[in-house]
Amino acid sequence: METKLLFWLEENEKSIFTFAQARAAIGGTVASAKNVLKRLKKKKRVIPLQKGIYLFAPLKSGKEGYWSEDAFLVAKQLVGKENYYIGFLSAMNHYGMTEQIPVIVHVVLTRQKKPINAVGAKFVFTKKKEFGEITVEKISGEEIAFSSREQTIIDGLAFPQYCLGISEVAKALNASRKTLDFEKLLEMANKAKAAVKGRLGYILEQLGLNPHAKKLEGKFAGFAWLDPHLAKKTLSYSKKWGLKINMTERELLDFLEVH
Repeated sequence: METKLLFWLEENEKSIFTFAQARAAIGGTVASAKNVLKRLKKKKRVIPLQKGIYLFAPLKSGKEGYWSEDAFLVAKQLVGKENYYIGFLSAMNHYGMTEQIPVIVHVVLTRQKKPINAVGAKFVFTKKKEFGEITVEKISGEEIAFSSREQTIIDGLAFPQYCLGISEVAKALNASRKTLDFEKLLEMANKAKAAVKGRLGYILEQLGLNPHAKKLEGKFAGFAWLDPHLAKKTLSYSKKWGLKINMTERELLDFLEVH
């Protein structure tokens, strides 16, 4: 029965499967299917992701049984039919905005969901009331939802702690100057919270993109931290952008060769 299930998984190229699919492939009872999966789990040929969902670990995945190549596919299976997208540092890396390899797969949902450790990766779920713009791309034949390049920048400005800080967001923006739709980015920022708009305007000016910064609308009431991820130590204020500056220009732009 183990061989029968493994053959079915290989033949149908199933990297992720459900308990119901396993039982149907085996053709036995619920109890027998549970026993087969239990034995294969001990042999590290299948890895439980969450209740009723398993990852098939082909022999090429190594003796540890971990298979992390298709982490985005796993993320899609973990959320089921819910609306979601891969975002933050995970999306930045996917688009080539950063060379940082994320150890966490960031998944955005409209509800709270506990983190899950599986296939050598940690899947963290972030709740957002409004998704914003989504881009669907195919990975291994599966459609995977990502935040668009512009939405990725906006999300990073709103939650820099999920992108290794505001400096990494600035680096991502700078690296994608030629691929970003700045009109779309500015439109999104003008609809976002004042802190997001202020951070974007400040970064654009520091990168010498003043013509874009001038298109940001509104007056700023009150002050937000430039990087809430860092220590709350005020070095200066930007009345123009409504920011308490808690990092030096060199720290913000440390990815540039010349500051």
